[in-house]
Amino acid sequence: MTLTTHLRHITGICLCMLASTSWCQSTSAEPMRTHIGFSAGVNRYQESEMQLLGPEMGLHPRITGWHAMPQAQLEADVLLGKQRYTSTDSGSMNGVTNLETRWRGLVPLFGNTSPKAGFSSGIAVHTLWNDLRGRTSTGHGGYERSAVQLWLPVRWTSGDMWELDAGLLIYGRHSSKMSQVSNGYNDIVNTQHRGQYAQVSMKVLSSNGNGSLKPFVRYTHLADSNEVVMGGKYWIEPESHRWQIGAIWEFNAP
Repeated sequence: MTLTTHLRHITGICLCMLASTSWCQSTSAEPMRTHIGFSAGVNRYQESEMQLLGPEMGLHPRITGWHAMPQAQLEADVLLGKQRYTSTDSGSMNGVTNLETRWRGLVPLFGNTSPKAGFSSGIAVHTLWNDLRGRTSTGHGGYERSAVQLWLPVRWTSGDMWELDAGLLIYGRHSSKMSQVSNGYNDIVNTQHRGQYAQVSMKVLSSNGNGSLKPFVRYTHLADSNEVVMGGKYWIEPESHRWQIGAIWEFNAP
């Protein structure tokens, strides 16, 4: 294990412990509120030899002021898209389903501060699923891909206007059902330990104050995974880059 890996793990543990202590602090909390958001945007995923590009729709629930952890923000993102697959080696395919979910809990990092301003951190779990089953334009067979990832998220909020989000990957597990391509293949599970994401969003309040529009830009990078032997060859989940651009319409649930 490299020194960089050690530092990443130590930083993650320290920040999570700091966040945990802030959960235990008392505060004059606002009443619990449930916020619901709906989004529309574009998702572009790239590896060295392939790309997935297409529109996506999202559901974004958020809870603040929960009595058990009054300073915490409990959030989720569920994104469903239909994408076009293109590859330099295996042709193209339309209508590829992409399902992404993100689940996170955030608390203020510095004492009894409001989650609406300053730095917050916590823990996040992301999942991904692609359905590439079928035949491409050149007759190549596809398969399902899925991933589960543990992230260390950090957020800086400037009142009710700007949000800057970033995260470091702690651990990722990526599964490729290669057996769906050929009986001669086995399913592959790779692990990932290096990755980052960054997102910038701006909140524009509605005239009556009951809702807001949040345009956003998000970038996610994952480095090469470990190598797995199958059929006498070494297989990896290659380095990837994902851009997501869209807007969330959010309102307070009754």
